[in-house]
Amino acid sequence: MQNNPVSTQSCQVANLQLLSEGIYRVILKPHQGYFPDYRAGQYLEILLAGGEACAFSIASPPVPGQKELELHIQKLSSSANSIELFNELEQGSISIRMPKGQCFLESVPDKPLVFIAAGTGFAQMKSMIEFSLNKPGHQDIYLYWGARSPEGFYMPNLPIHWASSQFHYHPVVSDALGEAGWQGRHGLLFEAVIDDKNLILGSEVFISGSVQMVYATFDALVAENFQAKNIHSDVFAYAPRS
Repeated sequence: MQNNPVSTQSCQVANLQLLSEGIYRVILKPHQGYFPDYRAGQYLEILLAGGEACAFSIASPPVPGQKELELHIQKLSSSANSIELFNELEQGSISIRMPKGQCFLESVPDKPLVFIAAGTGFAQMKSMIEFSLNKPGHQDIYLYWGARSPEGFYMPNLPIHWASSQFHYHPVVSDALGEAGWQGRHGLLFEAVIDDKNLILGSEVFISGSVQMVYATFDALVAENFQAKNIHSDVFAYAPRS
């Protein structure tokens, strides 16, 4: 499998929209031409003026001659890098480097797909889900999206829009006990996945979240007889366990 070459490009910040709880939908457009080819699930790096590179999953599914990219970025007031990033986004022009990442879909496998996303990890899953939904003959698709509170589902209507006999959406709130009115699933994200294991045991599984969350989920799934070779995450490349 040959990777697409990584290149650096300047682009316009065409839209910066607050969605929920400090999470923004960012739309980028190239200053010239179009964006480099990439695969569903890959990420890009925004290159700050000070030299730092900030990685964000591309939420858009790939199309030929891509002229618009969507990112989901949480603003962190405690992070100097985050403050600098949003200063540059608000100025309307940034430099990016892409494509990056080895956790992606190049084609849709002939087996169910399970996407497990914590917080803005939903962006990576959105790209792969929309890519898969556009392919004829895809198998069942399951999305488990975890948040601390219902407000953390910052695009609440999109998974409902995807819903069909072959797309199954499971939002999971970790702090649901304090949330009056939440009638959905609650607890740890991997617990919800394991509860459904009889439906999804032979699936390809993709996980996006913090390093701790990804490895805890991986260990829990392997202990329940999910095949390690069928579990994928960018964390395995940038934070490998010894």
